Amino acid sequence: MKKHNIYNPKEVEVGWFIEENQAKFVFTEPQSLFKSRNKALSNRAVQACPAVNEYERDLFVINNPFDIRLRCIKNGDTYDLHIVEQGTRIDDDLIPRFVFLMQPHIWRSPNKPVIQIKMPYFFLSDEPVYMSQLSPYMNESVLKWPGILIGGRFPINIWPRIMNWAFEWCDLSKDLILRRGDALCYLYFESQNLRSKIKIFEIEETEELVEYRKGISATPKYMSNIFSLFETAEKRRPKKLLVRKSK
Repeated sequence: MKKHNIYNPKEVEVGWFIEENQAKFVFTEPQSLFKSRNKALSNRAVQACPAVNEYERDLFVINNPFDIRLRCIKNGDTYDLHIVEQGTRIDDDLIPRFVFLMQPHIWRSPNKPVIQIKMPYFFLSDEPVYMSQLSPYMNESVLKWPGILIGGRFPINIWPRIMNWAFEWCDLSKDLILRRGDALCYLYFESQNLRSKIKIFEIEETEELVEYRKGISATPKYMSNIFSLFETAEKRRPKKLLVRKSK
């Protein structure tokens, strides 16, 4: 029996879906960071480094869908989140659907508020794949953020959950300004192979997929350590859920 070489690149299929009932066109498809890079200045430039390329080839970008400017103000022992009209282009009635100031007991630190912005994407694979959500460190707009992105990592083959953009506000003297088209986060995909070539595409939300995802929905309301459900999710998962969207 021929032994598989884990160091050879292996193609891995990852599907994405936007779970939003309206204005789905404002949410752009995940973009390959590798394909959007500038041309290398020489054969010794950063883009020519095999270690850099190995890492950035599997990075994908989620862009911000709308212009929004947020301000967080401390009032005594409480914190209030305000929408700054100058710099915001999303109707007032939509903001509560996407932007949330989390309760203080959820924060990492008592004096650093955490907000979340809903990103209606979920990702799926039919083979074991972990997805990490990372700060978009190559985008210059990150340098102006008054805090840090809270990253995370989970297996998308058994846990295709909706994403959130979680932000820890470290400097309350500054507004958080997010422009449409700016990178909100990077996504990094890891398979069982040490090297992988991620092939990403839009998928159909089939009846089987909808039914399976009901097992994930609202689980944090029932228990704390939801990752303890991974074994149950794997047992109940249909063998194939990934169905490419037909054109």
